[in-house]
Amino acid sequence: SVRLGLHNEQGDLQSTGNVTVPTNHEVPRVGSLVEVRYLYAFPDSQVIYQPVYLGERTDIAVSDCRTNQLKFRPPNIQTPR
Repeated sequence: SVRLGLHNEQGDLQSTGNVTVPTNHEVPRVGSLVEVRYLYAFPDSQVIYQPVYLGERTDIAVSDCRTNQLKFRPPNIQTPR
């Protein structure tokens, strides 16, 4: 697994959880930009739920990786136990 993070409104790196890297991908270097598909993020923690690692990205800038891009959990969905 690798730890994920996005930059918040203040420009600080904020943890958004972890994702498992499948065996058919190399583990990315620290600081690499990666693409992750996820079901939603929790509004309070901004941690993503059910992340799936899709691979490294070289076509975007670090400044494009921000918490304001997160899609949040609809309010009527219960948190799984």
